[in-house]
Amino acid sequence: MSKTLVLCVDRDDDFGEKAGVKSPIVGREQNLAAANALMLSDAEDSDSNALFSAISTYDSLSRSGEDIEIATICGNKNVGTVSDEILGKQIDQIVTSVNPTDVVVVSDGAEDEFILPLIQSRIKIRAIKRVTVRQAPQIESMYYIIVKALKEEKFLKKVLVPIGVAFLVFGLTILVVLGLRVYLYGLGSLDPTTTAFMAVMSAIGIYFLSKAYSAGKRITDTFSTLVEEFINTRVTVFSLLIAIATFAYGVYIGLEVAFHARGVLLGLIYLIYRLVPFTIAAILIYDLGRIVEGFLIFEKGKRSEAIKSYILSATFYISFFAAVLGLLSFVTYGFQSGVTKTDTLELAIVLTVLGVTLGVVISILRRKYGKGNQVLDAERETAQKDSRDI
Repeated sequence: MSKTLVLCVDRDDDFGEKAGVKSPIVGREQNLAAANALMLSDAEDSDSNALFSAISTYDSLSRSGEDIEIATICGNKNVGTVSDEILGKQIDQIVTSVNPTDVVVVSDGAEDEFILPLIQSRIKIRAIKRVTVRQAPQIESMYYIIVKALKEEKFLKKVLVPIGVAFLVFGLTILVVLGLRVYLYGLGSLDPTTTAFMAVMSAIGIYFLSKAYSAGKRITDTFSTLVEEFINTRVTVFSLLIAIATFAYGVYIGLEVAFHARGVLLGLIYLIYRLVPFTIAAILIYDLGRIVEGFLIFEKGKRSEAIKSYILSATFYISFFAAVLGLLSFVTYGFQSGVTKTDTLELAIVLTVLGVTLGVVISILRRKYGKGNQVLDAERETAQKDSRDI
């Protein structure tokens, strides 16, 4: 006997992010409770309307005597590979437990329908229903649309990031030109109007990027987490403080060398050149703290996986900074003369090749073995929260 599944799709996991509902959600009562929870959390979210429509479809087919089941699958706020991988696993789970012969897909827009091939590869699609929410005419103003859009993280990343990058690149380009002018003609060549324009462009670019990635909220959350972990004497807090001190000392050493350099551009190069080794040391110190804490938090079977994850992460950043150091060595080579010039060129070639090669290898390894990072981080946060509650 045939059995139809009414499947509601929430690709960016609004049910989990806003209403705290875990997916997959199977059964009419569970889906109704989830729709009500999201509606109470955000009455204007279209995913709740899509789920109510799915429940209505379920009731209609049920009254006609069909064998019917309803389920909702949710992905991840990082829409793309991460969310689609989660959705694929949830589809497999539902198909195994419900064993339907076909499916009616319900979604609130074209974005959710990107996963139709995932569904179609596992079960026959009977129908697709897209739910469009009608708005009252008096609130369909341009102001309302803009204000609502600025609260949507997906819109901010799609629109503000390109604009912010454009402003920031424009401002940094002017900064480089001003630096070259000062280097060639001295401080007297600075134009106050151009300098102010550069500062404004850069500030606008930084603001748009910070708005798109919720920099203020992330900084606040990081500070709150740091305070909590400091109160609970976490190992990573102390390793982080030592890493920050190491990085700060690198800044001091770099500035000391930069102030004695010939020109602003060369001083900036020397600053970064001196800072990179201390940055690598800071990363190693912080990840060493993470490894030690992994031994304290994770069970014996998870420790090796955690250590492998942290080592891959640290090695990737080290390879990146090694490549940066190599590229800066090429620039330094251009400013030097005499016997040391050949040594600088050899160092530049070795560091650049080593950094790029190691970075590519580590990227491949992280893609292959680093899928458990999010699970490990979630387990780590849960373990820390449980210990604080105790």
